[in-house]
Amino acid sequence: MINVSHLYKSFGELAVLEDISETIQKGEKVVIIGPSGSGKSTFLRCLNLMETPTSGTITFDGEDITSCHGKELDRLRRRMGMVFQHFNLFPHLTIRKNITLAPVKLGLMSRDEANATADRLLKRVGLPDKAESYPNMLSGGQKQRIAIARSLAMNPEVMLFDEPTSALDPEMVGEVLDLMKQLAEEGMTMVVVTHEMGFAREVASRVLFMADGKVLEQNPPEEFFKNPSNPRLKDFLSKVI
Repeated sequence: MINVSHLYKSFGELAVLEDISETIQKGEKVVIIGPSGSGKSTFLRCLNLMETPTSGTITFDGEDITSCHGKELDRLRRRMGMVFQHFNLFPHLTIRKNITLAPVKLGLMSRDEANATADRLLKRVGLPDKAESYPNMLSGGQKQRIAIARSLAMNPEVMLFDEPTSALDPEMVGEVLDLMKQLAEEGMTMVVVTHEMGFAREVASRVLFMADGKVLEQNPPEEFFKNPSNPRLKDFLSKVI
């Protein structure tokens, strides 16, 4: 579904990603782990061109997204949901309007269709009574579940998660991870940057370890965690597990 070929990304003189080539198949759950500053979030944001690669190509479902602009790029981006660390909900809009804004504004749904979709998704994420609430009335875990619902309202084919639990209090992490596990079980293609090793073990079809802007090792979770071979990965796992 997503093919990354010789991806480089630099900010001025600073090289953040160096010659990454990866293929993500439909239905895969790819979890990316690694130390801070390793390029994980930059790689994720390059997949939908929120960050523009310095060089290399990214194809999505056979289309070269790195050569797209304007409406063509927007069309492809709509097929990839993105969930951020800090929710990015509009504080002045109700939860229902946060969810319905994009589908209505882009002409994908009528207002009535979008409202019905919002109600269905609010039930789906366990918050059916929050439609008329505002973001400041919700806990961090609830806000992140709403952010996931907002992405799902666009009927994405891929979901990108950029450290979705790192800004949450520990007691709220589980409710977000449980929702992500449900999406995985339903067959959603997912790319997840996270520090949650338990989630990686349980949900990932493949785990990637990034450091210094490169993918240094990858394997299915059982092999990845039990028999790491790269010295940097061994050292990293010894500190986080």
